[in-house]
This record gives sequence, structure tokens and C-alpha cells, in this order.
Amino acid sequence: MTIEQIFLLYDDQASLRQIAVESEQWGVRVELVETMEKCLAQAHASGGEQVLALSCLSDNVFLHINRIRMDFPAAGLIIVRHEKMAGLERGHFLLAGADACFDQDALPVEVVACVQALRRRAYALRQSLRGPGSALSRAMALDHKPEPEPEFALWDLTENGWTLLTPKGHSVMLTRGERRIVQVLFAVSPQTVERERLFPLDESREATARSVDVLISRLKRKLSAMGEELPIRSVRGEGYAFVGKVPLACQELTRVSLSNDEVYD
Repeated sequence: MTIEQIFLLYDDQASLRQIAVESEQWGVRVELVETMEKCLAQAHASGGEQVLALSCLSDNVFLHINRIRMDFPAAGLIIVRHEKMAGLERGHFLLAGADACFDQDALPVEVVACVQALRRRAYALRQSLRGPGSALSRAMALDHKPEPEPEFALWDLTENGWTLLTPKGHSVMLTRGERRIVQVLFAVSPQTVERERLFPLDESREATARSVDVLISRLKRKLSAMGEELPIRSVRGEGYAFVGKVPLACQELTRVSLSNDEVYD
């Protein structure tokens, strides 16, 4: 489907001839097609350089609009009537899917100007679809999206919490402080945990908010170097939360491990 395609539904041959002559002067060719079937077939086969004009009686206008819109939802669609059109009738055509309506009071140059405006719209749309991060790029990405991750591709802990397993299969050895932070966050994920609970207090060492921040930042850098993002989120004024997927079995084992270490309540 080409977004440049433009259709013109008319009911008077003489009016169409005037429009065609005016259009030629601006480099737009109006081509007459006899039936809706031929019109759609030619529209699918062409590159949208010409305006396809189809004779349409008043009783069939809405059917023609609907049929064209089914095949070409982004195309330009202009209605040209020989008789005077009331505002209500014009509004109904526009609501049905027409882009513009002209009657006996319109000049051929107005119709041509509308064609040019629709062409500019189509060109702008095409350019926006080509850029990186555009709607088309996202649509293509969706068409080729990877298979969903299998159930085992989660964040996990092994070796009593000393090794972090990532969704991409990396194994990360944890220090004592990193192990404590990850275990507590895993145990209650995705709940938020206060900084004070992320570091064990003992007589020889006093935990600070800064030490927790440093350890989490260092662990995130480790994962970033492997091409992965550690899903630990800072909750302003509250603490930290692990928002990744953790198996229920891992959470249970983590709680047991923390309980045995007597550092978790």
C-alpha cells in the first residue's frame, strides 16, 4: 500500500475535465477508471503518482468511501459534486472518511491545491516513518521481536547467596556486602527496603546510607560491563527495591539463609 495514493470521486464529466487540465499544469495526472475493482487494482499496482478518478453516483458515495478506506486507510480521498452541497451533507462525507469535499462553487485550482496538500501530508508521514525510533521502526521491531524469555531466565542466587545468576546466564560472585543487599532485596521483592536493613550492624562496623549506595552502584557497574542492567531501583526517601523477576523458590531459600545468618527479621 502506498500512502501517496489519492482518489477522486466525481459525478460530472465536464467538471472532471477542467480539474484534469488544471492538474496537468501542476504536474499531477488525473486518470479515469471505470469501476471500483479496476480502481483498486490500479491503485495497488501503481506508485501513487496519479490521481485515480472514479465516477460515483450520490447513492453510492458512502459505499465507495468505505471500500477505498478498507484498502487504503492512509490515502487521500476527495469528493467533487456538480450540485451544491449543504453543510450537513459535506460533514457526513468527511465523517465517513473523505478528506475534502467540493461542489459547483469550487474552482479547479482549489481541488488541485487540495491534492498538493495531501501529497505534502503523505511525504511528511513517509519521512517520519523512516527515522530511527519511528513508528515504522517500532512496528518492524514488533514484527521481528524475539521469543519471550523462558521461565528459567530469571534473576537467581546460588551457593547460599554468594553467586548471582542473571537472565542472560552470567554468574557474578558477590562480596559480603553485595550478598547481604541482594539477599534482602530478593527476599521481599518487589517491596521497598530501607537502607538500614540492607547492611548488618555489628560492634566493629557502623552501616551508613552512603556505604549502601556505593555497594549498589558498584554491583550495577559489574552487571553493566556484562551488558545487563541490574533492576535495583532507588525509591526517594524510602530505600531500594528489586523490580526484576525472582523465582519463588529463590525467595524462600533466601529468607532461610538470612534467618540462619541472624541478620534478617
